[in-house]
Amino acid sequence: MNLKNLFVCISFLLLSATMVAQNLEVSGTVKDDKGLPLPGVLVLIKGTQNGASTDENGRYTVRAKAGDVLNFSFLGMQPIDKKVGGNTKKIDVVMSEEAEQLEEMIVTGYGAPKIASRTVAHVAQVQGKDVSSAPIASVSDALQGRLAGVVVTSGSGRPGSNSEILIHGYNNFQGALSKTGTQEPLFIMDGIAVSSSVMSDFNPNDIENITVLKDAASTSIYGARAANGVVLITTKKGRRNERTNITISNQLGFSALTNASRKFFDDMMTPREYMDFWLERSPSSIISAAGMSRLGNTREVAEAAANKILQDNPYNTQWDRFFFRDFVPLTRTDVSLSGGTESTSYYLSLGYFKQEGTSNPSSDYTRYTLNGSVSTQITKWLKTGISFAAGHNERDGSGSDSTIRMNTLPFYSPTYEDGRRKDYINSIISPSLGFYHPEYYAEKHPRSTISDDFMPSGFITIEPIKNLIFKTQGGVQYGYGDVENKELSSFMIYKQRTPAPTTNAYALFSSSRSLRKTLTNTLEYRFLLGAKKQHSFNALLGQESIENSSKTLTVITYGQPSDGLSTLSHGNKNQTVEDDKTTTTFNSYFGRLEYSYGSKYFLDLSIRRDGSSAFGKNNHYGNFWALGAMWKLKQENFLKDVNWLTDLNLRFSTGLSGNSGGGSYNHLTTIEGSDYYQQNMGYTIYRLGNPNLHWEEQRKTTVGVNVVIDRATSFNIEYYDRETYDMLSSRELNTTSGQNQFMDNAGGMRNRGVDFTFSSVVYRNAANDFTIRPYFNVNYNVQEITSLFGNKISDISTSSGVGYKLGRALEWAAVIRKGVNPTTGLTEYYVPGTDRMEQVTDDNNVTTSYDDSKLIQTTGKKMQAPVNGGFGWNINYKSFSLDMAFSFSLGRYVVNNDMRYVENPGRFGVYNMSRKVFDYWKQAGDNTRHPKVNSDAFIYSLDSRLIQDASYMRMKSISLSYRLPKKVIDQIGFFDGIRLYTTARNIFTLTKYEGADPESASAISLGGYPPSREFTLGIDINF
Repeated sequence: MNLKNLFVCISFLLLSATMVAQNLEVSGTVKDDKGLPLPGVLVLIKGTQNGASTDENGRYTVRAKAGDVLNFSFLGMQPIDKKVGGNTKKIDVVMSEEAEQLEEMIVTGYGAPKIASRTVAHVAQVQGKDVSSAPIASVSDALQGRLAGVVVTSGSGRPGSNSEILIHGYNNFQGALSKTGTQEPLFIMDGIAVSSSVMSDFNPNDIENITVLKDAASTSIYGARAANGVVLITTKKGRRNERTNITISNQLGFSALTNASRKFFDDMMTPREYMDFWLERSPSSIISAAGMSRLGNTREVAEAAANKILQDNPYNTQWDRFFFRDFVPLTRTDVSLSGGTESTSYYLSLGYFKQEGTSNPSSDYTRYTLNGSVSTQITKWLKTGISFAAGHNERDGSGSDSTIRMNTLPFYSPTYEDGRRKDYINSIISPSLGFYHPEYYAEKHPRSTISDDFMPSGFITIEPIKNLIFKTQGGVQYGYGDVENKELSSFMIYKQRTPAPTTNAYALFSSSRSLRKTLTNTLEYRFLLGAKKQHSFNALLGQESIENSSKTLTVITYGQPSDGLSTLSHGNKNQTVEDDKTTTTFNSYFGRLEYSYGSKYFLDLSIRRDGSSAFGKNNHYGNFWALGAMWKLKQENFLKDVNWLTDLNLRFSTGLSGNSGGGSYNHLTTIEGSDYYQQNMGYTIYRLGNPNLHWEEQRKTTVGVNVVIDRATSFNIEYYDRETYDMLSSRELNTTSGQNQFMDNAGGMRNRGVDFTFSSVVYRNAANDFTIRPYFNVNYNVQEITSLFGNKISDISTSSGVGYKLGRALEWAAVIRKGVNPTTGLTEYYVPGTDRMEQVTDDNNVTTSYDDSKLIQTTGKKMQAPVNGGFGWNINYKSFSLDMAFSFSLGRYVVNNDMRYVENPGRFGVYNMSRKVFDYWKQAGDNTRHPKVNSDAFIYSLDSRLIQDASYMRMKSISLSYRLPKKVIDQIGFFDGIRLYTTARNIFTLTKYEGADPESASAISLGGYPPSREFTLGIDINF
């Protein structure tokens, strides 16, 4: 019995010891190699999702079993594995920086990601966290001022609108004028070619980083599509051996006009000022408008008439406050889930964004997004993955009354005295000069636009032997959109003596479908040679097929009988049906060889053969290539012991790329159906084709140096020379053919310049909890026309107001105004010489007769600003972070059409004017802005004063965030992290420009949509 009891006791003790061994509590501290604690280090039991993370002091505690392996991982640090022993209670870890790991995700083209410091191509990159919190729909706007050589222009504040991205200047002067896609860079999302619409239709919160390729070494592998640079978008993915993480983000805020736009409106006349001006210019117009012509045409009668009009219309309406609203709401919510097992990673996100427009009536934008990906290592040699992105966008608005101007007269009111809305604001001159209340017009002209994007893709990689990787990747971008627009039958025509319902009720429906298909196959092999394995080779071969197709259908029917019966089928009068279909294809073969010796000398060679359906059979294919080299001087013996120098790289690349932009069928003569004649269809030539049309080519050479000092300060400077040959452009044709233009390879341009980038940690305290990180980047670009069609030396256009001359940049052309003659009060203009592109301003050769066809000449002002850049800084103190970003443009000139619309008197009783109009000539000796008051016009359409200096500096964003300390999070016990932040964009703008906004070239007085300011509060919660 005693023996039995002893056996039970021993068994119990052994079992207890085993249980203790199975549930050890392991704790410790994680520090960097400088002895500073590392908060946020992930400590996981390898092969599971169980574990913990370090607190702000670098401490952790985790329960594990004897034999388990703890994996310590932290971004930018080399991961460490530690095995738990039978008696282990404490494991302290020191983690070292791993630059290669930090740079592994940099992508420069096909094949595996590369280490940035060991890549011949120099890339510019923005991390997703720098753009994801911006309270905007378009990611491209958040790039403004972030990357040297990448000029982003936000020409419109309309919600959902995209910004223009230009890399190293215009390569095609006709494309620069028409703003066509010939200037647009190539957009690649996770290896699949996509349209630029992803920049506004895709959720910024799903972006890991955006990489811009600018030099030949990085772009030429993309061949014909990369002449304007490449924008690579890498989306977020899950990580293997990571527990499931859930993140919820929410923003609430509002939009308002920028200070520059409000300043423009604040300069408009009051009712009294308007009358005082017209009393001097045309008293009879006031008398006629007041219906007092029978009383005579004296000054006293005119003043009485002015007082009568003001008494009958006792208003001082600030129409900018009516047409543009402040404090309009915006909201954004994102939910994401990510994680992974030992062999599989996954990511899933949902997004919602809604922004009301600042205009009245509102132009709202709503976006729903879904994004996901799964990748798995099936075996050691087989890996596969799929991803998808889906977006649904709604743009609500209405048709606009083209007669509405933002500078309408202040003594008109949008409401009656009892507060009721006026459907039509009548003019004191004539009903035909009035305008519809924008809300009424919107109600009677409903308009809705929806678009859907679906982008699935997948890949398979096979590695039959070590470092030999075959990869097949395919994806599509399917887009659908429709527009529905109506004029309801209840719409009243007030622009006539007797108002009556419209007789032109209609319904319009337009739908479009687009499909981009990409299939890419690559074979990559990496190997080392030499006794010390100092010769490193990476060879890649590839093939790619791309097809882009689109269809559009537009149907209009007329005569809908009522508002309730207003669909297409209810139209009982005329109908119009139009459709269109376009297909373009690419087929390409490419290869690349990368070589390095001792991680010191690097050489890249790439070649690509592209075939495009945009050209005739004799010119289908073009060959493109690039050569690049890099020398890591820091690895040389004479610099190895220079401790303050972390890295020093010298880069060179040169190559040839192409462009097939400008249309799909320009090599073919196309016809179109004309009106029926005797029940037979008639045909006419729509466009003459050019069977000899071939690839536009671009040669680019880049030389750069990169310096890193003390690991924290980086300088990068690059010189580039980019020249375009055989430019795709339309040229003049003898009109005897019935056509006056056709597409040809005519013209050339050259852009040379310098990119400079600086970033640093200028201050870091001993506790490592206070840092200041400034950055600065700038691009200086010199543009030059190298050839013109027809062997011309120069040319000038009165329709576009642009001048061309060999050896010079694109320049604005206008009638150069000498000024107002102090003696006569008449405006004088300089008479140009024989060569209109050589400016002549001879004070003895002037005229007072305006004729733009005879007087137009170059102004010498460049169309493209030569200097663009940005700067900012990040300040971190404990749990607080402050980020500020600015952008600037110097030497920027734009046409200020608003000046023509608000500083020309025009006709009395129609539009308001700027107070600048008061600066007119009154008597001999006056030096004034405008001529004498009774001049036919103060400003003509090609007046040189319209071309104004629009250089600016704008505070693009400021963000203040606070992250709850780990100690507080642990006490709560439910969250893994909470971040609170507030963000504001477009806070202020410094500029001499007199228009509404220096970025927006459209006239705000005619309904242009200037950029807006945004203010938001946000929260990120991690589980």
